[in-house]
Amino acid sequence: MYCGRELAKGEKCTCPQSVMRRGGNAQGASETGKSETNSNQNAQNTQYTKNQGTSYKTGYAGKDSPFERARNRYKAKRAARGARPRGGTWRDIWSAVLSPVEAVTNPPNLGIAAMLIIAAAMGAFLWLGVYFVLSGGGVGPFRLAAAMMGFGGGYPLIARIGLTLLSGAVAGVIMFFLYTGIFYLIGRFVVRVREPYWQSCVRLVTAWIPFTAISLLGVLLSLLSPLTLAALILCGAAITAALTYVALKTEWYSVPPSKTLLSMLLGYFLFLSIMLRLILTIH
Repeated sequence: MYCGRELAKGEKCTCPQSVMRRGGNAQGASETGKSETNSNQNAQNTQYTKNQGTSYKTGYAGKDSPFERARNRYKAKRAARGARPRGGTWRDIWSAVLSPVEAVTNPPNLGIAAMLIIAAAMGAFLWLGVYFVLSGGGVGPFRLAAAMMGFGGGYPLIARIGLTLLSGAVAGVIMFFLYTGIFYLIGRFVVRVREPYWQSCVRLVTAWIPFTAISLLGVLLSLLSPLTLAALILCGAAITAALTYVALKTEWYSVPPSKTLLSMLLGYFLFLSIMLRLILTIH
């Protein structure tokens, strides 16, 4: 999960971070990794020489134009995307629901669009669940079907549900940038961990996937009592907090667990303070 290299069966990761987590010598692991890298590079150069004869060229000494090198990189990325198994994103989401701790520790390769879609879905289902709780319970499938057919003046109900889903999706995206931005700034200036912003978002968004599934389950089971639905939403918030700690502990591996916990509490304090201020301002 540190360098992205696929390990052979029985092979252990030699990245310094992985060795430090196992309690080994990071410097020795780094030298071992460099030695293995050099050996692999020499083997590749030897094979290339056999295929091309006595002369060969590297990417730096060759006469390829910048356009050709960019085209080759694009083809390599497209081939890598094409080699990914079908249903990869859905399989990763399903795996995050069934094995959330493992998914947060070793997160899937989520793109920016996928992370924003997950945040929007989480916000939409959460907002709809809260709407059902505040309105005294879900509408139920029969009432919803009758409203869609226009019986009993049901169109305003459909409009309220649609607006709730839309506003929740927008709120989910806002919560995404607020949530990830707070923890990114804490990691950068408090914990002193230098990591690109979008890379730091992957584990945090993966921690939201179970909450999204629980919110969707609460919406589907809208015949439950409002108190039961509220308890289900609170359980989703609790598992999100626990998975956020797992994500931060994995991300900030060099920081003591107590400092990680206190930093997470600071982040939650800032996030909830801003969200409550926004909600009170609207109402």
